[in-house]
Amino acid sequence: MIVPSPRTWVVGEILTAAKLNTDIRDAINFLLSPPLFELNHSSGISPATSTQAVMPFDTETIDRDNGHSTVTNSSRYTSQTAGYYMISGAVGFVSNATGKREMTILVNGTTETYPCSIPGTASGFGGMIVAGRVYLAVADYVELYIWQNSGGALATNTTKGGPRFGGHWISK
Repeated sequence: MIVPSPRTWVVGEILTAAKLNTDIRDAINFLLSPPLFELNHSSGISPATSTQAVMPFDTETIDRDNGHSTVTNSSRYTSQTAGYYMISGAVGFVSNATGKREMTILVNGTTETYPCSIPGTASGFGGMIVAGRVYLAVADYVELYIWQNSGGALATNTTKGGPRFGGHWISK
């Protein structure tokens, strides 16, 4: 999508349907339906201890700007529209009291933003949520990375909606 830019009208300019459509209709349509995505993973993954793992997503609840593929780089949401996005992710691990669990949003595989860390839990749902605002140029991508150090591979929990990753465009 292209974010419409406000027009500066000049004295004596003739108003046409094309100008109204381009300058008013298209801007309103963009604001009514900006880029938005929500991704899920239907089964758990089991990252090895002390190894950062990228979370894949095999299901799209919504992807208005076609920035995600369930086949190629399924862990990534790639921006098709430049701007600031509010990004969020949620992942839980099965019960294990040893060590800790971490999750972070990465931009272009390198820039770590909004890390979250919790201790292991002996019972219940060891879930984490991260959220934050990031700027994405066209072709920049975001991913959700997870890490745990329980001493062995530890599965993500698929109950309560399973791992989720989403975001929405908020401004230019």
